[in-house]
Amino acid sequence: MRSDALLALVLLAAACDEKSEGPAPERFASVKKKADTKASTFCEKTFAAGEKKWAAPKTDGPFSEAKGWRWVNLWATWCKPCVEEMGLLNMWNEQLDVTIDLLSIDEPDADLESWKKKNLPGQITRIASQDDFTKLLEGLGLDKNAAIPIHLLVDPKGDVRCIRVGSIKQENYGAVRELVSSP
Repeated sequence: MRSDALLALVLLAAACDEKSEGPAPERFASVKKKADTKASTFCEKTFAAGEKKWAAPKTDGPFSEAKGWRWVNLWATWCKPCVEEMGLLNMWNEQLDVTIDLLSIDEPDADLESWKKKNLPGQITRIASQDDFTKLLEGLGLDKNAAIPIHLLVDPKGDVRCIRVGSIKQENYGAVRELVSSP
């Protein structure tokens, strides 16, 4: 048994004598902060504070007065995933204390008044025109043919911090909570 231990020590010592390729690592290389994996798994695009200001498009009505984080949901009444996620948005609205604006891309003749009477998580406004919608998408760095739903998380200073193209799921709650809890 003693010879096994001695053999292991000799092998370990020999392994330590090998020289590695390239420069030696910096002293603090192992303590660098890792990327925010939760936000990166939820957000298609993320921005640092001050990097991208929220510029509201022309709409048929005013936006809600936000006292903290604003969640802008680009949706339409004919979009099945958009309508299906309203329950989650309602629940998260109460839990996260965010201001939700439902920004509709419906045609002007769509009956949004009946939707406004439903228990939806936020105020509904309609983008004024397809051209205004295209300008909004391009201003956010998205393809003009991006599919809805699209979610924007805007911090209290008015900076877009996260863009998600696609519907939300229950398992996304932790990432959203972490994001809207950050400064």
